Amino acid sequence: MKGKRLSLDGLSLFYNRNTTDNFRVGISVSKKLANAVKRNRLRRQIRECVKRVLENETQGYDLMFVARQGLCDADFKQILHTVEAVLIRTALRNKKSEGTTT
Repeated sequence: MKGKRLSLDGLSLFYNRNTTDNFRVGISVSKKLANAVKRNRLRRQIRECVKRVLENETQGYDLMFVARQGLCDADFKQILHTVEAVLIRTALRNKKSEGTTT
């Protein structure tokens, strides 16, 4: 995937700006990590974490999350913290304009 990449604690994120005002998210978990049940559970957990972190954002980016070995046995809080940390480091989240009054 073209764009920028960032890895942290068993999670890699590839991201690139798109022409829409929506986030498009893809999640990849390799067969080498675990069986189908654990892979799908991890995929669902990452999807929920992304929804929580980016709930009110309006920027348009294509996001591709790739799970690595370190994230396979993590609990939900660790996954949420990792997703949050990766997205904060990439500066994809809207920052409120300072100095403006309404």
